[in-house]
Amino acid sequence: MKFGISPLSLEFVIENILKEKGLAGLAEFKLSKLIEGVAKAGYQHCEIIMDIFQLFPIQISQEEIQKIKSIKEKYDITYSAHFPFISIELASPNKFIREGSINSIVDAYESFIKLEEYIDVYVLHATGEFIADAMDFITAPSIFPVATSLFAALSIQSIKEIIKRTGINKNKLAIENIEFPLDSTVEMVKELGLNLCIDTAHTLGGLSGKCDLVEIIHKYFDITSEIHLQDYVENALIDHGALGTGSFPSEFLNFIDENNFSGPIVFELPRRDAIKSIEFIKKFAPQIELPKVKDISFY
Repeated sequence: MKFGISPLSLEFVIENILKEKGLAGLAEFKLSKLIEGVAKAGYQHCEIIMDIFQLFPIQISQEEIQKIKSIKEKYDITYSAHFPFISIELASPNKFIREGSINSIVDAYESFIKLEEYIDVYVLHATGEFIADAMDFITAPSIFPVATSLFAALSIQSIKEIIKRTGINKNKLAIENIEFPLDSTVEMVKELGLNLCIDTAHTLGGLSGKCDLVEIIHKYFDITSEIHLQDYVENALIDHGALGTGSFPSEFLNFIDENNFSGPIVFELPRRDAIKSIEFIKKFAPQIELPKVKDISFY
């Protein structure tokens, strides 16, 4: 297991770049500096959020690519990449929305193509916010499975086009469970020959339907290539919280340790919540070998 963090987010850009330096800060931003900060803090893995490079005018130069490669070699850190998901809808009934979403994913892949061999997992949302909202309205037992099958078929069509246009290694592509039925997500994964990314908060919060997190990891461990590790608290409206803020089952941690999970485990959390999560693991799963993480700024 390699424990990592996802440091690049909208909040980071707003709080650490735009508020401090304005638009000029975007031109000065260096992804390599942020990744090296993650490595110096002791994390073993870094997830790169690709949305940021399409939402803001941030360029990734050849020099930056070389620095990111050098950081991997110097610190033995590994990388995964999260494809764009803001305003993306691969399952939209509107073909123009699907086409635009496919173009966004393809562009993101090509923008980081020179890092492809260094990226272990590409995480993809098979459906987006529009479908999530639609599923909330489509509750009739006679309609729900039909709508689910339609949206899944449209998403599969879009993902096949992405694979065709990019030539991406399917072993590296993982579909994340989000606000869409988990059974349908798994069916897509299996039909396309891909992997699964389990987001524990999405599972605990019921976004993927009624399912037990421990049962899920038992059932789908063999097709899981990345885990997003965080807690969920419904009453406090915390959908991505530090482990222990809700009722996170330590059995999940024990199982992935006993079965030698080899993929990256990513805290999609602020730095201090990631530290709290590590303390939770030390207490409730002390046998897990954890990195010696320091609570220092990444950038």
